[in-house]
Amino acid sequence: MSDALSFLITTFATLFCAALIMRAWIFWRRIPPFNPYSKFIYALTDFIIVPVRKIIPSSQHIDWPSLLVAFLVCVLQIFLTTYIAQINEVYPINIFYVFVYALHTLLQNMLTLILWMSIIFALMTWINPMAPFVPFLRALIEPLQNPIRQILPNSLKQSGIDLSLMLMMILIIALQMALPSLLGIA
Repeated sequence: MSDALSFLITTFATLFCAALIMRAWIFWRRIPPFNPYSKFIYALTDFIIVPVRKIIPSSQHIDWPSLLVAFLVCVLQIFLTTYIAQINEVYPINIFYVFVYALHTLLQNMLTLILWMSIIFALMTWINPMAPFVPFLRALIEPLQNPIRQILPNSLKQSGIDLSLMLMMILIIALQMALPSLLGIA
């Protein structure tokens, strides 16, 4: 029973965290709120972000309320799953552990979201480059690809095949693997 409950908590927290990260990403890229995909993300997250925004304003490029709430969702997820795992034990929950693992979870969720959006973007551009979702994905993914494009050798830039997306995905996976060590939790 506890495994099923932990699974449900993790699943819903991850999906809601992804929506909050996507909202911050949309804000960073200045995608108009009347875009149907932006409107959907806003509809999912407005119930919590609108009140938080009254207390913590966004900066010019960073949607701090969305990122803060995403972090708090990760804190709640780690706390609840740890509590459920230790329900029959007497050990107290280490709050430092909860916050470090919540940061790890938030960063992993961010990287996973970027990776999945990149995969969907690659597939959509191959299958149906004229699909209405492609410009939205392009607006999100292109700024992350551009630094990689700039460091590619000229021979690869002129080859006719854009390898920057593949290299970006490889870097994301490598960063996901290194993240526990970087945070000192490995």
